[in-house]
Amino acid sequence: MRQYTLACLIALGGALLVSGWRGRLRDRSVWVGLALFSLLTIGADVALTEIGVFSYAPQFLSGIRIVRMPLEDLLYGMALYLTAVTVWAW
Repeated sequence: MRQYTLACLIALGGALLVSGWRGRLRDRSVWVGLALFSLLTIGADVALTEIGVFSYAPQFLSGIRIVRMPLEDLLYGMALYLTAVTVWAW
């Protein structure tokens, strides 16, 4: 497994654990927000990679892409969203 992929999975797993522990995963608005945030992340990331604002070193990634965006960007964004929502509510 690639370094960035592993880091993103650990971050998302930790965010899910803390969010579940704090009871945030039972709240429907958290899931709706996560879905909307994910769509925005995909749209922005695909656009920015398409016009060449940034690119990714393939040796650190899994190779799974959503259009041009690496899956790891979505996983990391989801972890950040869940962490922010949980800390805000805490």
